[in-house]
Amino acid sequence: MEWLTSIMQLSLLVGACDPYGLHKENKKKHATEIIKQADEAGADPYELLAIAITESALRPDAYSHTKDTGLFQVNCKWWYKKFKYKNIKACEKALFDPGLNTSKGIYILTHFRNNYTQCRGSLAYRCYNGGQGWPRSKNKQKIINYGNKVRERKLKLHKYYTKFIEDIRIRLKNRS
Repeated sequence: MEWLTSIMQLSLLVGACDPYGLHKENKKKHATEIIKQADEAGADPYELLAIAITESALRPDAYSHTKDTGLFQVNCKWWYKKFKYKNIKACEKALFDPGLNTSKGIYILTHFRNNYTQCRGSLAYRCYNGGQGWPRSKNKQKIINYGNKVRERKLKLHKYYTKFIEDIRIRLKNRS
């Protein structure tokens, strides 16, 4: 019985060291793609992972009741024309591709940050969730809470995953 207690304690310890399950192969694959694209775009991989974890728990097949699609939960109703899709359905179908969804998520975050003063710095998380008009939204508190969640997850990624993320970055650089 003592061995069972030891196994349970070890299990809890391992879980505490991997709170987002990034060491699991399916999530590691998507985390690697996000880190790769972040580095190529000169973006912060911790920030992008925090957004993708908040949006979809790193599930590329995620589809919300508001029709947000993929890892970064891109809403094609708002973005399909900007991304040059024929219609919303074509956009949604395409954005189930994790690599494409990641690049569009990076674009959206950068677009808000570069074009609206109310989206600078970590306020960009609020814009990512509620658009540039978030300060006037009836869901303002929900949007603020979303931004806080992303910041908390980014800190947790730094706390538990720095070695994991930096090892992936080094491996990707050595491949180039």
